[in-house]
Amino acid sequence: MNWKKSLRAAGLIAALTFSLVGCNTEGSYSPQEIIDQALQETKEPLTYYAEYKMDMGDVGGKAQVKEWAKDGKRRIETTAENGEHIISVNNGSQVIIYDVVKNTVHKMDLGEDGLDGFQSPRDQAELLFNLVKDTHDVKIDGEEKIAGRDTYKIVAKAKKDDTLIGDIEVWVDKKTWVTLKTITNSAGNKMITEYTKMDENAKIDDAQFTIDIPKDAKVEEISGSELVKLETVKNELGEFLMVPEENGLILEQISLDKGIENRSEYTFSYAKNGQEDISVTVFKANSKATKEEPILGEKEMDIRGQKGTVMDEQNFRCISWQENGYQYSIFLANSKLTIEDLVAYAKQMTIVK
Repeated sequence: MNWKKSLRAAGLIAALTFSLVGCNTEGSYSPQEIIDQALQETKEPLTYYAEYKMDMGDVGGKAQVKEWAKDGKRRIETTAENGEHIISVNNGSQVIIYDVVKNTVHKMDLGEDGLDGFQSPRDQAELLFNLVKDTHDVKIDGEEKIAGRDTYKIVAKAKKDDTLIGDIEVWVDKKTWVTLKTITNSAGNKMITEYTKMDENAKIDDAQFTIDIPKDAKVEEISGSELVKLETVKNELGEFLMVPEENGLILEQISLDKGIENRSEYTFSYAKNGQEDISVTVFKANSKATKEEPILGEKEMDIRGQKGTVMDEQNFRCISWQENGYQYSIFLANSKLTIEDLVAYAKQMTIVK
């Protein structure tokens, strides 16, 4: 997966993550107490039908969304102002994404994880709050009505400018703990999601979690990630650069991710002293691809004599560059590492034949 594209969509992801559910609880709460209560009450999946609107800024314009949720299963229909119409279903064993206009379908089996193949709203919310707890000041900023429902407004304000994850605002339903509105500023893009309808008493038929796929639709199976041997990578890529196993650094595994782009991207996961240390991704660069604009917080840096980029955030550090027709990125897995450590690893890389 292209990490820059992923980061550009960070606001979109955040806008979809706060489906927090729970019981009716009265009283006055701190922001952390509201978050803790909401996360605690999301252990059981909520059944509901909802409608909301999204303004995804430069990432994808505006869209209207309908959502059905039941027993952990989910259906989302998105109609964008540019005419796009996407139906996505997680039926518990498989994820199906149907592009109605292009008449294309992507399928991915969830395997043994089943419904866990998609992060639950609770997992997603925990991830986001963990990302900002040390970099943002969080406070309650009043109470407002969203979609006719009473909500707490929580604001997470970034402690510094020019940061990947900027200010975040969320409006949490007092009754269900569902977040009914979010405003995020991530990767330099502002995104807004606001519910216009929420019915937690909706009667939802299981047929909602199936898609009638036309016979003439182009169907592509997405394999997701799989573990591979070094020889497999050599056969696919030929000669490429690799961080050597030296000074206690151990290559634990190599995974292959083809994804929707159908491009073989390999991730080398390394450990040191019994702990995760770094991960290195490599794939054949597309010479015809349009150069991407830098994202907020990304800076240029010379890496191995090549023009590269660096992202140095408190919870995310990465260097990326192209060399001899390959795209490389090195990510930290050990929070104690610095950008200088990642550059040092890059300098140690040697050609594998």
